[in-house]
Amino acid sequence: MTIISDVKILIVEDEAVTSMDLRSSLTDLGYVVCGVATTGEMAVKYAGELHPDLILMDIMLAGRMTGIEAADIIRAKCRTPVIYLTAYSDDSFLARAKITEPFGYILKPFRELELKTNIEMALYKYKMESALRMSEETTRVLLNAIVDIMFLVDTNGKFHAVNTALAKQAGKKVSELIGSNVSELVTRGILSPKMAGWNVNPTQVIPRHFEEEFSGKWFDVTLCPVRNPKNDIVLYAVYIRNITPHKKHEEQSRQNEEYFRSLVEDTSDIIAILNNDTTLRHDSPSINRLLGYSAEHLVGKPFSILLSEEELPVLGCLFEEIMSNPGMVKPFNLKVKNADGEFFCLEGIISNLYGNPVIDGIVLNGWINPC
Repeated sequence: MTIISDVKILIVEDEAVTSMDLRSSLTDLGYVVCGVATTGEMAVKYAGELHPDLILMDIMLAGRMTGIEAADIIRAKCRTPVIYLTAYSDDSFLARAKITEPFGYILKPFRELELKTNIEMALYKYKMESALRMSEETTRVLLNAIVDIMFLVDTNGKFHAVNTALAKQAGKKVSELIGSNVSELVTRGILSPKMAGWNVNPTQVIPRHFEEEFSGKWFDVTLCPVRNPKNDIVLYAVYIRNITPHKKHEEQSRQNEEYFRSLVEDTSDIIAILNNDTTLRHDSPSINRLLGYSAEHLVGKPFSILLSEEELPVLGCLFEEIMSNPGMVKPFNLKVKNADGEFFCLEGIISNLYGNPVIDGIVLNGWINPC
């Protein structure tokens, strides 16, 4: 039973009888014969014009160009899969034909079952190879779009893949780094020994992550082992990200926090940092000295526990206004009670410092007066 297919096949055969037999067999099998070429030159021309899905190529053709030469040109230009037709099976022909990466061989005289099997296997192989090429190209594009360094290195230190970020750092082309040894970049001071994986235990089965200061910069490094089908570790995938700006920010924040803490602890004013729900996050020691409350008693509690009932709406309006205006600074006057229940006037300013890398909250700064 003939199965209709939309697969287009180009026949390249200079023997008229064989060409007619092929056309008839292919048609009976449900394929579409999109053209017949009798020379290598015609085959190259038709491959570019007709865009066949597959080419049946006789190795020995009339004219100056052999089928092998034609297949090589076609492979370079459009990668159309080629199956060779040949009456020769000696090693010299096969060795020359292998270079062009054919998708199969059919010895003359052919049988329809053999023809169909070879065609279907070639089409499947081509489909899988195309999907793999697409996957590899996608991976390559993604790797090169990343500004961080990424590379694959084997257990002997030989590069198997690198992205353009590393090539740029090394001052070389990607192709120049592939196959070279990572030791060269270590010697040149581009990678540290740890980044190159020199201290990795070859039996290590889980990814290793660390931060390292190198050449005046900080780097976040991850080394992931890659296994072969036998479960042996054969490669390491290495990801290196420059985190120097982040480290500098961390250090600046730490210094700012220490400076702010020293100011809070030494001041005679009452200073409190509140969250957006009015709970107290941090208070100055002066609250204990002036009102008699310990930090353990207040931190995590609403600031409203210091106020009288009539002051609660005032605090609510004040907080609503200050939260609606980032960066706002506003004076206030509230009645607060000390630990013994006596009331005092707390005057000062309240500031919305959300977004500030050091404080990131509402700051209340005031002083105590008798009411």
